Amino acid sequence: MMGIFGKRPDPEPPVRKDQVMRLIKLGMAETDAADRDIDSPVFDKAKAALDAASRNATKAEQKAAYDALRRHGY
Repeated sequence: MMGIFGKRPDPEPPVRKDQVMRLIKLGMAETDAADRDIDSPVFDKAKAALDAASRNATKAEQKAAYDALRRHGY
């Protein structure tokens, strides 16, 4: 409950399904590359792509993608 001078919390932005799907796809690619060879340039490229997409996603989108990846064994 908010007091008389309490600040209203900022509303959460909506979760963009396309952004979540992009994070899932990149997360799968990063995991697959790490399974093959974690010291390869392919892994470095996949990790950089996932990191860049994560920076452009909201916390809720990141959590949704992370939960989906874990649910499917990634």
